[in-house]
Amino acid sequence: MENRENEYLVDMRHITKVFPGVKALDDVSFNLKPGEVHILMGENGAGKSTLMKVLAGAYAPDGGELYISGEKITRFDPVFLQEKGIGIIYQEFNLIPYLNVAENIFIDHMPGKGLLIDRKGMHAKARELLSDMKMKVDTHALAGTIPVAQQQMVEVAKALTHDLKVLIMDEPTAALSGIEIEQLFSIIRSLKEKGIGIIYISHRMQEISQIGDRITIMRDGQYIATHRVEEIGTDEIVSLMVGRKIGNLYQRGERQKGDTILKIEHLCSKKERLQDICMEVHRGEIVGLSGLVGAGRTELARAIFHVDPYEKGTITLKGEEIKQKATVREMIEKGISLIPEDRKRQGLSLILSVSQNIVMASLDSVSSRGWLNRHKENEIVEQYIKELNVSTPGAEQKVNNLSGGNQQKVVLAKWLATQAEVIIFDEPTRGIDVGAKKEVYSFMDNLAKEGKAIIMISSDMPEVLGMSDRIYVMRDRRIVKELNASQATQEIILSYALEGARGEEQDDKN
Repeated sequence: MENRENEYLVDMRHITKVFPGVKALDDVSFNLKPGEVHILMGENGAGKSTLMKVLAGAYAPDGGELYISGEKITRFDPVFLQEKGIGIIYQEFNLIPYLNVAENIFIDHMPGKGLLIDRKGMHAKARELLSDMKMKVDTHALAGTIPVAQQQMVEVAKALTHDLKVLIMDEPTAALSGIEIEQLFSIIRSLKEKGIGIIYISHRMQEISQIGDRITIMRDGQYIATHRVEEIGTDEIVSLMVGRKIGNLYQRGERQKGDTILKIEHLCSKKERLQDICMEVHRGEIVGLSGLVGAGRTELARAIFHVDPYEKGTITLKGEEIKQKATVREMIEKGISLIPEDRKRQGLSLILSVSQNIVMASLDSVSSRGWLNRHKENEIVEQYIKELNVSTPGAEQKVNNLSGGNQQKVVLAKWLATQAEVIIFDEPTRGIDVGAKKEVYSFMDNLAKEGKAIIMISSDMPEVLGMSDRIYVMRDRRIVKELNASQATQEIILSYALEGARGEEQDDKN
């Protein structure tokens, strides 16, 4: 008979979890061995995060059993499970933005005696921990002011301050690119060597073979299959996830490149946040912005949309030079929109309905003299729910109750309702499943075919290569190279993102 108690760090047997009207987990079994990375995959809404919240003590199961290192667990609360060696890094960060980095890392066990906190020692320990992770982060900086990629690493550091047996990572690379991902993988490998088990939730197919040992697939709250990573291919994984064959993921139809609709010349901002940016975008094309986290891609998007000021340079839209002091409202009226990287904090009002979110940026078109035209609002909302295939019980459903992929579609609908002609997508598929990704890609392709101009910022290299007509590579807050899709490869983009001018010199020599 199999000695499960000795073999597994975690053994979840026939777990069931029911929310009002929804069976989120239906007889799900899952286990984790010491020193392995067990990938957990499934579409948004498949039950992955719910299962992990049961393991971390955030939810108590309605049925089934949980064993940790052979001990049956009957008490479900986060502090108790943390004491049992379970650490979790949620997809939505749990950092307190108005506390500094060191305070966040040691938030639940600050060093010191009694009420006195050893702040000097705390910062020293935080710096040491981050240095071991090969991360340079100012431990005195407020957590809300540092880049998203650094926030992710602070979450990892926070988890590592505890005596871990198991570390759950929910979409840990969603905000990372290139070097940052490899740094994270290096940390994971070192944890494996110490016998710590990693449960790794991801939608990025290319990461499976790089870091995983086994993979478990869930669908519609149910367990589907478990395989050794080397025994299963991408197509089979996708088919098991979605219950159907997905076909070609990236959509690249016949796009007709039109005239220049957006031109940026010598754009600079204070403190060198942007340096001498020159680029142009044509109707009917998707232009990719690639580079490492911190290269200045989001800063450029925010400057174009006039969220943040710029010091000098010109932005010309449809032949008209935009005033430097133009407002976001004016940019929307001129036909430009920005779908932000952080959909929950910057793109949606989570307490409002799907309907209210969709018309939020285009209220003038559905109102007259301050009165909302409900009939017109309903027409627009239903149109985009249907066109974007938003999975929702109804237009009045709160956005907070939707999956990540459907939340992203609502953000997209909000900006499409403004009749935008230039659409900036900042990490358009971050944290959404492969089925939802294909739908977003298809819609982006259709927008380009209709003559819309799209700027796509992405840390997902296959996404950049698969969707872009042209690619601008950024490094150190400047554009270092423009590439046509036909000449771009992952290696070439990465060489410019890392090397900048040296890559340019080498290219000239060749």
